[in-house]
Amino acid sequence: MGTTLTNRQKNFLTSACKFLCGLAIGAAFSFLVQRHETTSNEETAVENDYPQVYGIDVSFWQGSIRWDQLALPCDDAGFVSGKIPAPRNLRPVQFAFIRVTKGHSIVDSLYQKYYNEAKKQRIPCGAYHFLTDSVSGKIQADVFLSHVQFEPNDLPPVLDVEIDSPTIIEKAKEWLEMVEKECGVKAIIYTNMHMYEKWVKNDPILNSHDLWLAKPRGEMPDVPNCKFWQFTHDGHVWGIIDNVVDINLFNGTKEELQEYINTKGISPKG
Repeated sequence: MGTTLTNRQKNFLTSACKFLCGLAIGAAFSFLVQRHETTSNEETAVENDYPQVYGIDVSFWQGSIRWDQLALPCDDAGFVSGKIPAPRNLRPVQFAFIRVTKGHSIVDSLYQKYYNEAKKQRIPCGAYHFLTDSVSGKIQADVFLSHVQFEPNDLPPVLDVEIDSPTIIEKAKEWLEMVEKECGVKAIIYTNMHMYEKWVKNDPILNSHDLWLAKPRGEMPDVPNCKFWQFTHDGHVWGIIDNVVDINLFNGTKEELQEYINTKGISPKG
């Protein structure tokens, strides 16, 4: 005669199984991270020969980042998917966008730490602001400028325009005018394909900016001024254990990225 389990016993067994599976996955990932930390300098140097240029964008949601161990799993041709199981090859992160502020009251708690650590690793950095429709663009620009840190050869500032609101475009223009005047360079606009088609594409001011477009499926958007493509929101990379991360592809070679920074990035103040 079989034994019938109560609902409480079933729930306990289910929770126990989930806990044990979590321990197993965590142990496996920890082992792989430790294995990666022993990767030789010779292997890392080979990765720099890949023609594509990949980077990440981060905020406090990513938690602890080992910037000195940061690397992207890729296939033999250098292509990155961010998916599991991860390919064996590794390649460097070649740029990083870091969130500074959101709206008028949120300052990213890890922005300064991320920025300092990325600069130590000589990773080109960009800073972005998440625009909301709660207050004017001028107020939000003032908050951003009060907390952002720019150094020569940083990427241009970025305005993240995602909220679909009738007032968001006017606020975006206010922010752009104020930040560009202060920084002396033209900003990049980040948005998704829905917002691009609805608001950005037909606005002569917004569409005159370089674009960083989010499109998690398919190929890089066929948009003339698209310079960066965010192709996944849940990428897995070495050096970020607490969470997944957005991965991006620059529309050009590493030499063209350097030229982009030289001509459109933050310049030394004379």
